[in-house]
Amino acid sequence: MKLLVMPSKQSNLDCYKDCDGFIVGLKDYCWFMPYELSIDELSSFVSKIKKDNKEIYISLNKLMYNKDISLLEEYLLIIDKLNIDGIMFEDLAVPRISKSLNIKTPLIWSSIHLFTNYFTANYWVSKGVNKGLLSTEINLNDIKEIHNNTKMSLMMYGYGYIPMFISARSLLSSYFNYIKKDKDSDKYYMYEKITKNSHLTYEHNDETVILSSHILNTIKELPILNKTIDYLILSSLNIEEDKFLNIYNNYIKALNDNDNLDYYEELVNNEYPNNTDKGFLYKETIYRLKNTDKDVDNRVKNND
Repeated sequence: MKLLVMPSKQSNLDCYKDCDGFIVGLKDYCWFMPYELSIDELSSFVSKIKKDNKEIYISLNKLMYNKDISLLEEYLLIIDKLNIDGIMFEDLAVPRISKSLNIKTPLIWSSIHLFTNYFTANYWVSKGVNKGLLSTEINLNDIKEIHNNTKMSLMMYGYGYIPMFISARSLLSSYFNYIKKDKDSDKYYMYEKITKNSHLTYEHNDETVILSSHILNTIKELPILNKTIDYLILSSLNIEEDKFLNIYNNYIKALNDNDNLDYYEELVNNEYPNNTDKGFLYKETIYRLKNTDKDVDNRVKNND
C-alpha cells in the first residue's frame, strides 16, 4: 500500500519525503482539494515532484458546466505533456474529451460517493480506467468485497475531513444577504439537530462545500487496509499544518510498527481530541442492490 498526501502548500513538501506521492487540484476545476494550482503553475510543481521520484496526481474532480468545456480541452492537452501519474475525474466529460483528444495520461475515477461496488469498477476497467477512489460511505466488508472482485487499483481516504456534498449555490452568501448581515468569517459550521454534530461549511468558486463533522482516522486499520488498498490518502484539508505533519509522521511510523497501533492512534487523536472517528468503516450497509441474474429473470417472468 502506497501513501499519498494532499498537501496544503508547496513550501513544506520536503517534510513528506517518506510518502509515495501527492495529489493537488487544478484551480477552478476541482473540489475538496487543500492545495490548488493554476495551469501555469503545474509544470514547475510537477518537475519538483518528479525530481524527488514521487508520484503526482492532478484532480479535475468537479462537475463540469458548459462554460468549462473549452478550457478543459486546452488544459487536458497541457497536462498530458507533463508526464504525471494520473488525472482524477468525476464528470464523464473528462474521459470523453480525453478520448477524443487521444490523451495518454492515465485517468482515475474519483467520484466521492459513487464507487461502492465492483461491478462499476469493472466497467471502468473495461474502458481503460485502472485506478479509482473508493466511496467514503462504505465499510470494511464492502472494501474487501470490491478488492476481491476487481483488477482496479483502489484508493481511499485514510485521514482527514470527509467530503459530504457540494451545493451549486452560494448558500452562505444567500443566507447573510437574506438576514441583511455581512459574513464575518470564511468558514461556518452547520449544526445538525438530530445527531448534534456540526459540519464545516464554506464557499468555494461560488459553490458551498460541506465536510464531515469528524475527522476520519484509520491508523489502527492499517494492517487490514494494507491487504486491500493500493493507495491510502492523507488529506490536510482544514487541518493545521503543524498538526498534520505530526499526524503524517505517526502514519509513517505506524506503517512500519504494527505492534503499537493503539499508541499511534492515541497520538493522532490527541491532535484533535474528541473529533476523530472511523467514518463508515464499521457501519452496516443498510441498502444494497440485488446482484443476481435470477432476480432479474424472476422480475421479467412476472412482468415486474
